[in-house]
Amino acid sequence: MPEQKKEPEPLTVVDRRRFTTEGERRPGVETPPAPAPEPPPKQAAPAPSRPQPLHESEPARQARQAYEKQSGKAGGQKSDLETLILSLSTSAMIQLGLVEDPAGGRIPADFEAARHTIDMLDVVQEKTRGNLTPQEEQLLEQVLYELRLAYVNISSGSRPGAPHTKARP
Repeated sequence: MPEQKKEPEPLTVVDRRRFTTEGERRPGVETPPAPAPEPPPKQAAPAPSRPQPLHESEPARQARQAYEKQSGKAGGQKSDLETLILSLSTSAMIQLGLVEDPAGGRIPADFEAARHTIDMLDVVQEKTRGNLTPQEEQLLEQVLYELRLAYVNISSGSRPGAPHTKARP
């Protein structure tokens, strides 16, 4: 059976713009319905003194409350970012052998553990970028600088505290 060629249907263009090039309303064009008004923003509840998990289960909440009640504020120690930074920094210094054992002299260096601790501080810096106070940012930057420099100096054989220099040929 021979195929019959169909004539293409003429292309029709419909201008659906609501205004003419002069800025006047086009006749016969419907105006879209106005968007529904947005509900007024809810007032935020006052921020708790310490952040709470978003989806804390009942057992987890009870355990946290029992811990907070039991531990209290013993010793007046505060738990904040600066304390975390200084704690990790002290751990890295011990791991680099920069801290003497009070009972018997120098502690041997553990470069793997020191590198891991320095990397953890780097993660803290990366994940908190833009959310730190200027003091926290400066402390973290300074601690990372000093620990990285100490790591390079000690792992390359320089004595602790001595600036790292390249050997001349």
